[in-house]
Amino acid sequence: MAMTTISLQRHTKERLDDYKMGNMTYDELLNIFMEKVTIEDISDEHIKEHYERLSTFSGVTKEEFKKRMRT
Repeated sequence: MAMTTISLQRHTKERLDDYKMGNMTYDELLNIFMEKVTIEDISDEHIKEHYERLSTFSGVTKEEFKKRMRT
């Protein structure tokens, strides 16, 4: 199995350590979490945030956009 490294904030690692039991690996622990929380649950929340942003979005004119891009 190919191994990789992921970056975590210290606090996140400490929280993961609280869940880790015995000789369980972080890989096993993360897979347990991912089995409990479906990707659809995360996607739904992400999509809801985008719709909320769209409801308050106010666009700018093409000229204003170009001006902002130059600065």
